[in-house]
Amino acid sequence: MHKSRKKLSLWSALPPYLGGKRRLCPLIFREIDRLVPRRTWRDLTFLDAFLGGGSVSLYGKAMGFKVVATDIATRSITIGRALIENSRVRLTREDVLRLAALSDAPPGRIEQDYAPSTFTQEQARFLDRALRTAAETTDPAKAALYRLLAIRVALLAHPYSQVRKGTIHRVTTGEYESITESAVYHYVDGLRLTRPEQLWTLAQQINGGVFQGEGRVIQRSILDALPETKADVAYFDPPYPGVMSYEKEYSVIDELLEGASRPTSPFTARDGAAMIDGLLERARHIPLWILSLGNAVVTLADLEEKMRRLGRETRAIEIKYQHLPAVATDEKKATNLEFLVVGWDAQSALLKNTTGGDHAAQEATA
Repeated sequence: MHKSRKKLSLWSALPPYLGGKRRLCPLIFREIDRLVPRRTWRDLTFLDAFLGGGSVSLYGKAMGFKVVATDIATRSITIGRALIENSRVRLTREDVLRLAALSDAPPGRIEQDYAPSTFTQEQARFLDRALRTAAETTDPAKAALYRLLAIRVALLAHPYSQVRKGTIHRVTTGEYESITESAVYHYVDGLRLTRPEQLWTLAQQINGGVFQGEGRVIQRSILDALPETKADVAYFDPPYPGVMSYEKEYSVIDELLEGASRPTSPFTARDGAAMIDGLLERARHIPLWILSLGNAVVTLADLEEKMRRLGRETRAIEIKYQHLPAVATDEKKATNLEFLVVGWDAQSALLKNTTGGDHAAQEATA
């Protein structure tokens, strides 16, 4: 497969996700390569401590790492089980036709509770069928693929993939003039989502993220899992302090998958940056760290100091980024920054046994 096509198929498998790191993946793995040459990656384990939307884990798997990914939200674990752990099972056209088929079954939970306030009746019925089929499927990879397809449909039913109650019912009643003009076509396209040909297109996109590799997904708090998780490289992308929480953004998705919304992560609080100290302390046994964080309440120097206090050499990068660019204010677009901080134990066996370490250390101090 052509390199650009492979990248396109990789990303098309994933749902759009708040705070996703697709565009930063090449930079993240370039920084790893500075210290640990790429030729050694197939023998190493990469820990993605906050799986989220799955882009970094999937990229790491494609780069040859053995991937271990953790998260506590079922929405993220679903992505991990469908694409990170799974290297062989794909959705078939028969799977899609079965999910798209009309049913005489009584209305399910989603149709009863979320139609027409959040989804059209047809969308809600599909979501009920997909999640019910997933629950009845014994193959965990196929079950996760069904759930991932349901997540994709739920997100695509709403403008900018922001699933909210209200407005959508106006499409089915023809009240287009009462919908924000820029959002109308999103809702209209959503009316076609549950047609077999549209579902098959989504299924093929998801299948593009299924490829050979080694991955394991753990549904557990990273603070609890870290001390007993063996890895050579750890990537930390915690919820950013002082910005919109994932739990608020994806409350409906969480309700569909788990039956209830999730409590807000302590990392999201204004003082959430203090949580990073405990995170890094528990990761002392991992030779190489990469940390992503926004600039809402913390500075680049603060983050470097957190790593240096634990004996790490550091390299820091400042990147301009847009948080939810479709709805961000001009001020946010102008001032938002993303920090990428690399911390490594120069005395670790991993870095002493590679040729990348000395070169990276020289660059970091240059």
